[in-house]
Amino acid sequence: MSSVVKLGTWGGDGGITHDITVAPQRLESITIRWGKVIDWIAFSYRDRDKQLHTAGPWGGTGGKSEEMVSQITLDASEYVTDVAGSVGPIGDLTHVITSLKIVTNRATYGPFGRGDGTPFNIPVLNNGSIVGMFARAGDYLDAVGFYILPF
Repeated sequence: MSSVVKLGTWGGDGGITHDITVAPQRLESITIRWGKVIDWIAFSYRDRDKQLHTAGPWGGTGGKSEEMVSQITLDASEYVTDVAGSVGPIGDLTHVITSLKIVTNRATYGPFGRGDGTPFNIPVLNNGSIVGMFARAGDYLDAVGFYILPF
């Protein structure tokens, strides 16, 4: 996959594996369904030829009453510099993504989810950026990893 680096995953080993097949070069948007934990995630990205691709939603319908869907659309000069989150239990599952926070060069989005559990953080150094994701998901987002485009 061109010059991108695959980093992760954080979370548990439940659910099934989800990944992209075309190397990402620029993240365009992220959509997250969340309540107590992250139910699902979807995103769009551009490849080296500037073609738009979409991935997801990866995950399930989650709980019943307090879910929200949040969409982050990056402007032309905005890029993701950091993702922070947490991994913890819900129901019989011991390791799902319980929160996500997306940080760009312009703004911070979230945190989404309650955030119970063990924190993780993926800062991208030297003007690199997060340009895509891969995951394990079932009823919830069990684990998430990231594609990094170095500067």
